[in-house]
Amino acid sequence: MTVLIPTPRMEGATETWSGMASLRQKSVCVIVCGMHRTGTSAVARVVNLMGANIAKDLVAPESDNVRGYWEPSAVVRIHNQMLHELGTLSSDPMPLPARWLDSKPARQAKFRLLNFITSEFGDSPLFVVKDPRISRILPLWLELLDEMGIGAVVVIPFRNPLEVADSLKQRDRMPLAKSLLLYLYSYLETELASRHRRRCFVRYDQLLADWRPLQNRLGIALDRRLSPVGGQQAEEIGQFLTDELYHHRHDQDELFGRSDVPDAVADLFGLLNQATDGDRSALLWKSFDELREPAVAAAGLLREFVLSERERIRDIENSMSWRMTAPLRWVKHTLR
Repeated sequence: MTVLIPTPRMEGATETWSGMASLRQKSVCVIVCGMHRTGTSAVARVVNLMGANIAKDLVAPESDNVRGYWEPSAVVRIHNQMLHELGTLSSDPMPLPARWLDSKPARQAKFRLLNFITSEFGDSPLFVVKDPRISRILPLWLELLDEMGIGAVVVIPFRNPLEVADSLKQRDRMPLAKSLLLYLYSYLETELASRHRRRCFVRYDQLLADWRPLQNRLGIALDRRLSPVGGQQAEEIGQFLTDELYHHRHDQDELFGRSDVPDAVADLFGLLNQATDGDRSALLWKSFDELREPAVAAAGLLREFVLSERERIRDIENSMSWRMTAPLRWVKHTLR
């Protein structure tokens, strides 16, 4: 059943941050935090065109993202190494191990990220960092920025989970159940980690239709640190954000009508939509909590089972008998 919260509509131009200290830091980092295939690249580039500095060495565009990923190569390497040392991947739907933030891999990653930020951005008053892997490790980034005395504003792009699933299936052959589970845990954990921070939610299709609401919300979250967008900037943003960036379209009615989509995933999308109108409601936070608590409890039960099954499969694949019979399996697969 869809979760409906009777919250008043809050336009970006009127959202307040009562109870939060003003951004007095010399530097502020805009963290673009959403899972893979949810519009993070588009958001990062738009924030960059609005005036935030971005890293010089970026991941090169590829056929599935011809306009660029807009994510620092060094940050991706650091994140991947840490996740590998924690025994996981960015595409793993299982939550990270308990107390992962206190682990040696996390401490080493923080040190490397500190060096990256210092060398790349120096005294930059405003910069943007994006990597979909941050949706799994946002607490590490927030802790690091606090320790560095850098302000943080979190921008959370999202889109219909069916669209995300279609995109991941096309690019990575990821099964629907896995992509939906990754969607559920990524956004529930991101919402909790960013709850008491300055943040704004942005839906991908709405961004493509009109980028100015994001400009308004982000400007407020940044205490008006964004300079007014000039004519040339607006033209660049408009040329970048076109319908060519929008594939795999699904509407909300289809999402809620699908029997193969768990209610929790559909309800989460509904809550994310409500958060775009303003997310300071205690009722909205409570609804996120009501989704997250059973999901995290279930993940705790499943995690050790999943890890043991993966280890068992690795042992089988590394065995001599498995390697010796590999040609027979190939022939059988080919003849099907």
